Amino acid sequence: MRPLRLGRDTTALHDIGISDWPKSPQRGVSIIEVMMAATILLVGFIGLLKAVTICSESLDTARKQQVAIQLVAGEMEKLRSGSWSSLTSMPDSGTLTIDASGTPTGDFTSFALTNRTAVLTDDNTTMLGLSRGFTFSFTRTFLRPTGATAGTATYMKVAYTVTWKTNTGRTQRHQIDGYFGKNGLHLSYQQS
Repeated sequence: MRPLRLGRDTTALHDIGISDWPKSPQRGVSIIEVMMAATILLVGFIGLLKAVTICSESLDTARKQQVAIQLVAGEMEKLRSGSWSSLTSMPDSGTLTIDASGTPTGDFTSFALTNRTAVLTDDNTTMLGLSRGFTFSFTRTFLRPTGATAGTATYMKVAYTVTWKTNTGRTQRHQIDGYFGKNGLHLSYQQS
């Protein structure tokens, strides 16, 4: 076997001492092989883009759902800390829409988010900023006694609903029902 000498004159394996290596004509990559490789890469990239889109929507939905939960929890806490007469004097329903700039429109006096006033300077601006594009609504229903009015009610339900659109345009909704009793929540203490 000859000593290995690599240089500019070495052109094939048999030139460096490997004589039994089969000689074959030089060949390149065919167009079909290139197209198959491009197709496989394209399918992989499409799958990756779809996964990124799904993850982005999931993160957006989770963030907005957390904001919705915080909004409803704040409203419920404000109701729980109020008097029974303030609960029964609530309107039957109310809606507050927060636009893309974080400015609320609607029934200001029925929501703790706007401090139940029409003045915008005392609003919870941090939560309003986080809840851009949300629609916030509630309904109040007297449950006991049957046919109760604000003066005779002993048990009521307040349902808060928050609606928003995800970054892909899907509408999401979160609803929580709160039950309030004149003498506490235990039904055996209710007078009807």
